[in-house]
Order: sequence, then structure tokens, then C-alpha cells
Amino acid sequence: MMIMDTLYKKLLLFAAAMVFGLPAMAQEKVSKKVIKTYGLTNAGELHLDNKYGNINIYGWTKNEVSITVNITVTHKKHDNAQELLERIRPILRNSENFVSVAYEIGENSSGFFSTLFDKANPFDFDRSNVQIDYKVYMPEKAEIEITNKFGDVFIEDWIGVLKADIQHGDMWINDNLNKADINLKYGKLRAKNINYSNLDLKNGGLDMDDSKSMRLNSAGSEIDIHTVESLEFYSNKDEVDIEEVSTLYGMLRFSNLRLGRLTKDIDLILKISDFSIEHIATPKGNISIEQESSEVSLNITDFPHQFTAVLEEGLVRLPKSFHNVNSHMLDKGKKLREIKATYGKKSEGRISITGKKGVVLLKEL
Repeated sequence: MMIMDTLYKKLLLFAAAMVFGLPAMAQEKVSKKVIKTYGLTNAGELHLDNKYGNINIYGWTKNEVSITVNITVTHKKHDNAQELLERIRPILRNSENFVSVAYEIGENSSGFFSTLFDKANPFDFDRSNVQIDYKVYMPEKAEIEITNKFGDVFIEDWIGVLKADIQHGDMWINDNLNKADINLKYGKLRAKNINYSNLDLKNGGLDMDDSKSMRLNSAGSEIDIHTVESLEFYSNKDEVDIEEVSTLYGMLRFSNLRLGRLTKDIDLILKISDFSIEHIATPKGNISIEQESSEVSLNITDFPHQFTAVLEEGLVRLPKSFHNVNSHMLDKGKKLREIKATYGKKSEGRISITGKKGVVLLKEL
């Protein structure tokens, strides 16, 4: 009986703790809004530096920029939330055709957040406490330089020159841009057409329609591109799908790349990677690959060419339709072999593959 009484009391205490503890778990929320407007033309420039919030940018035809800042702070104690809110102050500066936007944390000698900020950088704490969001309307061709951490960036109806550094957030670009320089970590970039792009990705993603010229440096990312005329690509541990490229050069390390259609030339270095081409659409294409422990798979149907390979301990498989096949050992100790062959008539194209180990598969599909 005493055991039952003890259990009953414990259950009552647990229920009471749950009921009376709920108010302590509730979060107090306070917020404020700042709205500013400055003169700015299509020849102007906007710099925006933010952390822990989202940025929405819209282009318009007015010669001015309108900036709305929404700051929200949550904490279990209202006084602590209000204290931090009062200390977060947007900094907006403007000069002739130039506007910069950032924030600062004001000094305070007492209180919970003051102690917290004294021990670390102003925002090195639970970021769920603070949300700083921007909505910007600006001339559609003015330049933008954005830095944002722990938040998303959305751009629409704007076609100017973009420079962005985004971390722990996604980015959407809903219109065609002429030039963009983007550094993205731990997020995904979704874009339509960027004529000239310089992209640096880390543990992120890329989904883009078309580009005339792209320099892409990526690590640990998933990449999906429709068409690129000229691509300089340095890849490490990526999964890549490209529908069409004219010229491709660079290096793949521990990556997989599927290319749907090649319309000109390739010059690649592969290290422990998989690379495939489904269709070579030019009779004069030049494909040069240096590989190590990689798999190269090429569909050579309708691509008459001269084939050469110099491989150490590598495997080469050619269709029976090749002619003038010549294979001889250059170094028996290293198992270094040279293979030459011809495919089709009027063989104006070239395929040259060098390296060690690996598998080279030429197919007729």
C-alpha cells in the first residue's frame, strides 16, 4: 500500500511540474520595424550585410531604394528579449548613389545578454533568439553586394550585377542576370540564366538553366545545370548532371559527372571519379582526359575520330567497329600500354586518354 501511495504522489508531482512549468517554457516575443528610403539610380550600388534572417530583394523602375528591416527577438523572459531588441540597431548609410546596410549591438553593462555578448561575438549564441529580415525595393539594374549567414536570399525583377556570400541558407534568383559572383556554403542556389558566373559552392547545391561562361569551384555538392557554353570546373566529392556543354575543362576529384551532350571540346583531369558523355554532337571535337583510378564512359556513335590511350594498368574497351587498332606495351614492368585506333570515316575528331589504372569504355548506343 505504501508503494502505491509513493507512486501516486510521484505522479501528482510530475503532473504539477508539467502544468506549472509550461509558462516557464513559453517564449516571449518582441519586435520592431525600421523603414528607410534613399535616392539610388541604375548606376548605383547597394551593400547589405546580415546575419540570422532572410533577405528579399525586388527590382523596380524608381530611382530610389526602399529598405524595410524587421527585427524579432524571443526569450523566455520578456525583459531579456526587450533588452536585446533595444541593443540591435540597424546601420544605414548613404552617399552619392551608394547605400550600405548592416547592424550593430549597443553596449549595456548589465543583464543576461550583456554577459553573453561579453563572452563571445555578438551573435555567437542560440540563433533562434533573433530574426533580422530585410525587404528591399531598388532600381532593377543597380549593383548588389550581399553577405548573409543563417538565412535565405530571394531576388526577383532585378537584373543587375550581383556579388553574394551566403552561408547556411538558400538563394533564389528568378530573373536572368548578366554577371554574378556567388560564394555559397551549406545552401542551395536556384537560378535561371546567368551569362557570366563565378560560383564557389561547399556542401550545397546548384540548380541552374543556362550560362554562357561559368567558373565553378565546388565541394560536396549536388549540381544540376541545363546548358553551359564554356565551363571551368573544379570539383571535389560532387554529384553533377549537365545536359549540354560546349567546352569543359578543369579537374574532378572523387566526383561523378554525367554530360548529356558535348558540342565542342573537353580537357579534364580525373582522380577517382566517374565521367560519362551520352552524345558527342560535333565531328571536330577534341576530348583530352588525364585520369587516375577513374571510369570514363563515352558514347562515340556518329563521332568519327582518332583514338589514342596511354594507360598504366588500365582497361580499355573498344567496339568492334574500330579499325587500324594498334596496341603495344611501352613498359612491361609498369604495365604501361599505348593503344591507337580509328573510328568512322573522315576522322576529324580526337579522343586522347592518359593515366594509370581506371576503366575506359567507348560505346555505340
